[in-house]
Amino acid sequence: MKFLFRFLMVLVVLMGATGALLVSQISTSSSKAAISEVVRAATGYSLTIGGDLSLRLFPDLGIALNDVRLKNPAFPQELASTPSAVLGVEFASLLKGQIKITEISTADLHANYFVNANGISIWSTTEIDQSIVNNSTPQKKGLADLLAFSVNRLQIDSAGIDVQNAATQARYQIDNLRLDSQDINLDGHPFPLRLQFDFENDGMSIAVPMALRSSVRANLSAGSIQFSGLQLSITPMLVTGSISVSGFPLEPTYEGSLEARAFDVIALLESFDLRDTGQDSDFGMDADRMLSFSTRFNGSSQQATISDFDLNFAGGLIETDAEVRRATDLTPLNVNYRVNAGALDLTPFFAEQPAEEKATQLTRTPQYQKPAELPVELIASISLLGEIFIDSVTIDDLQLQNVNVFTNIEDGVLDIEVPPVDLLEGSAQGTLRLSTRNGAPELEVTHAINNVNLSKLTPVIPLLNAVSGDLQADSNYTATGNTLDTMLSSLTGSSVFAITNNSVDIGLIKQLFTAIAALSPNGEAIQQWPDVIRFSDMEGYLILEDGLTSQQAIRLRMDNFDLSGTGGIDLEAENFNYDLLIAVLGDPYTQTIPIDELYHNVPWPVDCSAAFSDSFSRYCRPNFTLVRDIFNQIGTNSLRNELQDIIKDRVPERFRDSARGLLRNLLN
Repeated sequence: MKFLFRFLMVLVVLMGATGALLVSQISTSSSKAAISEVVRAATGYSLTIGGDLSLRLFPDLGIALNDVRLKNPAFPQELASTPSAVLGVEFASLLKGQIKITEISTADLHANYFVNANGISIWSTTEIDQSIVNNSTPQKKGLADLLAFSVNRLQIDSAGIDVQNAATQARYQIDNLRLDSQDINLDGHPFPLRLQFDFENDGMSIAVPMALRSSVRANLSAGSIQFSGLQLSITPMLVTGSISVSGFPLEPTYEGSLEARAFDVIALLESFDLRDTGQDSDFGMDADRMLSFSTRFNGSSQQATISDFDLNFAGGLIETDAEVRRATDLTPLNVNYRVNAGALDLTPFFAEQPAEEKATQLTRTPQYQKPAELPVELIASISLLGEIFIDSVTIDDLQLQNVNVFTNIEDGVLDIEVPPVDLLEGSAQGTLRLSTRNGAPELEVTHAINNVNLSKLTPVIPLLNAVSGDLQADSNYTATGNTLDTMLSSLTGSSVFAITNNSVDIGLIKQLFTAIAALSPNGEAIQQWPDVIRFSDMEGYLILEDGLTSQQAIRLRMDNFDLSGTGGIDLEAENFNYDLLIAVLGDPYTQTIPIDELYHNVPWPVDCSAAFSDSFSRYCRPNFTLVRDIFNQIGTNSLRNELQDIIKDRVPERFRDSARGLLRNLLN
């Protein structure tokens, strides 16, 4: 807003100066110097008119400026430039002390709005800042002079604005800007305003056309501005409404309402390159991807209130109320909100990509993506209290019911609490705390699952199709870092779980032991094991230290079957790599998996390395080199035990020590 105010001030000063000089001076060279001096004195900006300055006296006073450039002496970049600008003024109005502009037009205007790393704009000057702060006297006087100001025709064609903010790394471009209006006045008579331009964010492949139309009533004597019949068009969205401002400029307050009829939210996301065009091409035009909203709002320079923000989306109604109070010297920015939603179906937004699309993406050269930074500065500078209530959320066959989320930010600490949520005949709950108080942000996450039916989770996570039952789990993790990547790489903690009423397809276990038994001199009837087994005791844990990709410790116990090992997951490559040991335990464990005592308590080495997309049967395979060594050791141990029995039974006691020594020399 400051940028627009300053640009308007320069325009007004330029018009006033040229109008007065048209009467007082005929010499174009002295007029150019005088105009530049007036602009410099009033704004602190340097105005250069590099081309010709031509005058006309009929039918009204007019001036045409060529090669006009505006610059802030404190910065190297230009503020704005245009190859030509035309201004026409009614001569009679000047004699009465009024400014009645018949025409303001320019083409190919270009403006820059740059903010450096310290948050300072190139439009910042001492003169302008002093006139804006605290509604000072120069501003009041300037507004009083504008009461007799009017413009018959304002037209700006093919303009562009380049916006760069080094403090936030934001950059975007406005091209093909066209501003058109007639009968502009500040005494309360309505006049039309039409604005259109192409918006392009840094990285967008195609610019997005935008348009704004409104009827404006500006009455500065009453301190009011009204925008009625407001229309903002961003294909495919059309927002309509009205906004009114009163108490301007001393204590401005505003109120208004906005509404958008149903539009395709997927198409809007594609317009801003937030979603690949054509992604999920089988996703049809239906109500699930349509969105509409309406809202009322009001506020002042100190606070803003959004009431009755009703959004129809994903098959449900989302109602929101919010209040924002700006920061003061004693208190931070304060936000309160409450969201109530009905039954939401998000299935269309999680549609699985076709196999050929996945294959294409895997062959693409990875592009560098800037790490997602956590909103540390925002959390440290805001106070927030909010709550979200959702009847249900459906994603394919997964449904969450009675979802409540409570959020709180205070003294640089973000707390999120999710009380028990109905999930797949069970429940889930969790908490998250992100503290920014001491150096690097510190994250603490807890999560609990109770009696979740794994059979109903299988359509969502196909890897679980080998296990059914009721899942109980508890997790506690911590992490530190300023970005999401550093958080994931420092994730440390553990999860413990148990599955009751279980039924397990042991096909992979049979496959592993069949391969192992093939190297045994005696063999083993592994294929006689049942394909599906119910275990009376099934539990395990996962321990992380320094992230997902570092060495994780895992353990799984199913009655007399034991699995343990270390490894890691690569989410970016979508694969995993674990070195495991599997064993069938002897007494006193329940002998659910039958096997010869010779194999009891023997840890068999297994390599589990595969892509997530591989079939379950290809996940793991025995380490045959180590398996052969183990069988050799088992054979040696078996022979040693048999000879030990012979020595005990048949060798006289006085020769037994010598026989045992000889046996050790032979077998070791």
